[in-house]
Amino acid sequence: MKKYRIGKFEFDAYTLLLVALTVAAFVIRVWDVGYLTLWVDEYVHVNRARFFPEQPLFATDNNGILLTMFIVPLFKLFGVSEFWARFPSVVFGTLLVPAAYLFAKRFFNRNIAVTTATLVTFSTYLAYWSRLSRNYAIFAFFFILFLYFLGRALNVDDSFRAGKSRVLNYLRLQPKLLWVALALLVLSVMSHQLTFLFIYGLMFYYVLLFVRSICLRQADFKGIEAVVTYLFVVFSFIVFVPSVQGVFKSFFLLFLPENVANWVLPNLGRLSELMKTQPYSAFQVYNGVLRTDYAWLYIPGLIGFVCMLARFRKSAFYVVSMFGVLFLAMSFVFREPSLPRYLIYIYPLFLMAVACTFDTLFVLLGKAKLRVKPTVATAVTLAAILCTPTVRATVKMVSAHEHGQVVPTTLSAFYFPDWKTSLGKVKPLLGEHDVLISTMPNYVSFYTGRTSYWFRQRHYNSTTHRYENLEVDLTKPNAHSTEALAKLLDESDKAWLLVDYYFDNVMTDPETRNYVIRNMQFEYAMSDDYVSVFSWDKSKHRENADNAIFEFLRPSHPQSGEYSINLPAPTDMNVYLDLEGIAYDNQAVLYVNGYVLGVGKRQGSLSSQGGDSRSRQLYRVQVPAKAFKQGRNSIAFILNQPKDGRKVKNNRFVVYNMHFEPIAR
Repeated sequence: MKKYRIGKFEFDAYTLLLVALTVAAFVIRVWDVGYLTLWVDEYVHVNRARFFPEQPLFATDNNGILLTMFIVPLFKLFGVSEFWARFPSVVFGTLLVPAAYLFAKRFFNRNIAVTTATLVTFSTYLAYWSRLSRNYAIFAFFFILFLYFLGRALNVDDSFRAGKSRVLNYLRLQPKLLWVALALLVLSVMSHQLTFLFIYGLMFYYVLLFVRSICLRQADFKGIEAVVTYLFVVFSFIVFVPSVQGVFKSFFLLFLPENVANWVLPNLGRLSELMKTQPYSAFQVYNGVLRTDYAWLYIPGLIGFVCMLARFRKSAFYVVSMFGVLFLAMSFVFREPSLPRYLIYIYPLFLMAVACTFDTLFVLLGKAKLRVKPTVATAVTLAAILCTPTVRATVKMVSAHEHGQVVPTTLSAFYFPDWKTSLGKVKPLLGEHDVLISTMPNYVSFYTGRTSYWFRQRHYNSTTHRYENLEVDLTKPNAHSTEALAKLLDESDKAWLLVDYYFDNVMTDPETRNYVIRNMQFEYAMSDDYVSVFSWDKSKHRENADNAIFEFLRPSHPQSGEYSINLPAPTDMNVYLDLEGIAYDNQAVLYVNGYVLGVGKRQGSLSSQGGDSRSRQLYRVQVPAKAFKQGRNSIAFILNQPKDGRKVKNNRFVVYNMHFEPIAR
């Protein structure tokens, strides 16, 4: 192969490609990485790093402590920011490219390696998780390196050389590589506890080797493959036979916490319940990642495992065991919680299967006397990948400058509300003694440096699998119930409440939400598509009797809840709507039993805020009798886009009240 020289260094085409892909991966992952507001889960690491050493670095919920340890010096050296919080993930997400290349090159070949590196570089799924201050990019990096050195230590690549130790010769282990693998195992565990599942894959790998030796009539029933197979059978018996598991679990609980014991011996009763009610829910989550990221490569990926088995038998056993067994274990055994991000550490192995399909195709074409050279085949493969919708989606993700749902929910359920813009408007108005309340205290703390009370009345109990009311202690200031919130406000001269989508979901008690609407002032100008701001001034307080309802419609929440009115008979009606934020005719649409009516002419004014055309006004909509029916009638509101297709800045409006008045005939 042709060599290229840069100074004293010599490179071939594969090495140059790898360097180019690594640079591209870094650019994709670092580009404007600080733009998005930090999401709630990122504070697991960010807060520990911010407040170290005043607060301990390790927390029960911080199962990615290694990432936190990398963030600490960056915060101390360069200051606290979204960029430096996410930079370690950028680095490790970038390093996953050469790590995956190294793995595929050792156990397969260089064509598969460079194709794998390309798929890793432009994967929307991998790029996304490399742009967040979460422990998944670092986990994927250390796990793939761990598998690489473990595979070499276990002689997967058939490079074992006998030494003086009988034990190591029996185990066919290379000690130096094993020590490196053990060190990487520790780093992987410090990144995520899912690392422990590799034991299942490792045992199954030896089972496959033993079965193969039996089929070839070369079985050594005292060899390491046989012994591990016997242990695998015993282990499966202990784990999955309820009566036997109960005995061993009682023993483990003597010296292990219950959550750790459940990792070793899963809750069979809970698994049985899930298999009856939602048997494939976890499987669908992880399969959704494979079907979404490189959607058109899903079938080639599955075919790729078959190609591996046909061409690279021993290496294929290793990869199939580590991917397939762990995939099934998370789908049907260790299935709670099941979230798309948990697939990341074995996902590069699936991309290797995709790459193997491409390589096998060109090998077959070569055998058909088409004279396809490996370098040409690789170039064609890379060109095909670069034209995929996934690459375009990845580029759009890093350049869109949009909050909200950044990637499909099958790749991540994270929704990024733009807290820093709203908090930037509120922060200059804060008095020294103003009280802050929010659905996300971490956001308030990070962007204002002030503490806030948590506005939440319910939580999800992972033990009972139900939503339950939070316990309320009225001796301490809090916002965990209507009574507690009322007491907190009454004891405050001025207060601010900032809420996101949690204000409209099951976590907020409807009674408490209604209390906010009636007793606090909604700040339309400070609110946006993501965060709603309410203020409280005790000296000016009066109950907002006019606020019978509250619907804040914006692009992320374009439709209201359903309201109803009972009528003895259909009749023509004037519907008076108390609205704020109307910028153009028919921006607000009234639905009456599916009948569409745009809100147009203004009918007087209830209140005004500086004479703005968006100020709070009373609107009248004439609704014909044919829109109504006898009995219950359904009413709803919709945010309508301009008919000319133009984009309206701050396109949002609020519904405070509606009143029905029959039209006299």
